[in-house]
Amino acid sequence: MLLQKIRDHAKGWFAYTIIAMLIVPFAVWGINYYFEGGGPMDAAVVGDSKITLQEFQRAYQQQRQRMQAMLGGNMDPALFEGPRMKQDVLRQLVDERVLDQIAREQGLRISDPQLHAALISLPVFQQSGGFTQELYQRLLQNQGFSTASFEEGLLQSLATQQLRDGVVESTLVTPAELDQLAALLKQQRDLHYVVLPLEKALARVSVDEEAIKAHFEKNKERFVNPERAQLQFVELQLAKIAEGIAVGDAELKANYEEQLAKYGRPEERKASHILVKLAANASEADIEQARVKAQQIADSLRAGARSFDQAAAEAKADASGQLESGDLGVIGKGMFDDPALENALFALKEPGEVSGVVRMPAGFQLIRLDGVTPAQVKPFEDVRELVAKDLRQQQAENRFYEITQNLANLAYEHPDSLETAAKNLDLPIQESAWFSRAGGEGIAANPKVIASAFSEDVLKRGLNSEPIELDSGHVVVIRSKGYQEATPRTLEESREDIVKSLRDTKAREALSQVVESVKARVAQGAHLQSLAGEFEGTYHHPGLVERDAATSDRAVLTAAFRLPQPEPGKMALGSTPLANGDQAVLAVTRVVPGGKEAFSEDERKTLSQQLAQQAGGSQFNGLLESVRNKVKVVSHIDRL
Repeated sequence: MLLQKIRDHAKGWFAYTIIAMLIVPFAVWGINYYFEGGGPMDAAVVGDSKITLQEFQRAYQQQRQRMQAMLGGNMDPALFEGPRMKQDVLRQLVDERVLDQIAREQGLRISDPQLHAALISLPVFQQSGGFTQELYQRLLQNQGFSTASFEEGLLQSLATQQLRDGVVESTLVTPAELDQLAALLKQQRDLHYVVLPLEKALARVSVDEEAIKAHFEKNKERFVNPERAQLQFVELQLAKIAEGIAVGDAELKANYEEQLAKYGRPEERKASHILVKLAANASEADIEQARVKAQQIADSLRAGARSFDQAAAEAKADASGQLESGDLGVIGKGMFDDPALENALFALKEPGEVSGVVRMPAGFQLIRLDGVTPAQVKPFEDVRELVAKDLRQQQAENRFYEITQNLANLAYEHPDSLETAAKNLDLPIQESAWFSRAGGEGIAANPKVIASAFSEDVLKRGLNSEPIELDSGHVVVIRSKGYQEATPRTLEESREDIVKSLRDTKAREALSQVVESVKARVAQGAHLQSLAGEFEGTYHHPGLVERDAATSDRAVLTAAFRLPQPEPGKMALGSTPLANGDQAVLAVTRVVPGGKEAFSEDERKTLSQQLAQQAGGSQFNGLLESVRNKVKVVSHIDRL
């Protein structure tokens, strides 16, 4: 939420979007435990692995932020008050540990090139069409992640995704299954139906005075004028602040020079590598042996005994698991915490050159330069408007932060009036129209404003509210200007509503009786078309229809395809209400299964993939459940 980011001194567009964007790559199995340290107690124990309270709290807060980003002002705070969500988050953490265990047992590993490719492809870390190291580090820092912990979490997520893909993509759908599905999905039904209008029934209904009075006396508690409130408020809008900010040429050019990388693309290099791998706990002897092996490969390349491609192919085919080779993709400066690879790559002069042996955390590497994309920077005049917009936005955010802080302080220090805050901040005091707890116009349509307006502090104690964030960059402080308690309505005030309600009820009851009469007559042999005229309805015979036919009402189609298949020479009869209150009586006289040719080859291929995904997903969930049942899991719900 913006106010929380303001309190944390976050600045820039990131303050408004990072919560939603950062969770996108992990929407299904997410990475919720990039932690460095633990709390004094555990939230759960999965086999020999512990889930700390710190890990749980972090995952729980991420889930809250995710829900807030998705639902915004429509989010019900009560959603977080019960134990259900906490249990769901803990269950997800347990599942992640189980999946990680399965992946390790299956020997699934993610190589450095795979990790690199996944990292630079994440949209949240891209700017001006490519991965930006500065943005990557800034976003992680603002969220409290280290690059090491984030990348470790990404490794785990990729490994479990690899496991899931292996299960799902190996699932097969037979041609017979597709034929059965075609017969069902492309089934056609010969449909007849009559629409009986509610409007006709309403026209025949009358309500007498005694019924009106009786209904009023019986339901007096329902006929009340709701309590209403009226507000005074001051309002801050980031967009308006930005409109009032002017920036000069000197300031623009200075900002442009400071952020040249933002307005262009730095030099990037494409590379391949050969890696002699090392375990994390490798001994000195293992390290020396790996270094010697890498040096031998380097010496053979320099001597011309083999090419880099030949050596890479041999490494890829190596059965010992000690060697690895592949495409490193596109690399820019500052992309890695360890600068050794970057230094070696950018020291190479021409494509095709190979570095010496480079010591990396994963082992010893040889790097070949495959291509160079020179740096490109747009001229100042070409990006002048963009620079001005960004600079105004940045200054507006800083100003917005300052004003919001001052507004919060002044509203708190002078709780009985908005005058002091408005005068000091040069903001007008505005007034809302009267509104009920159901809401009103303007700011009174916002659920957070409504809740605050009828709260103990604002309504009963007469205090200013805390700053309320309506949406990103839009904040108000409110106070009560007036209040009207709920009052009983008289019979005359309620008459129109009562008459409308009674007439509607009687008309619907009468229409339901007509529906039953029509169905009974059809069952006795009468034709729907003749009954349509008798009962002031409209007859329809669209013929053979499919489930998604555009020629018939959706509710009628749904009801028609729920009816049992009629016996030869007979019909299946049913009825259904329509969205406008009308009723439909329908008959299905014939069912024609869809044929093999109902789907084109492309449709069959797409449908086969969808079925395989569904079946594979079920198999994957079954695998997860099976392993989970075999692993000892101890959950400490009382500690959450």
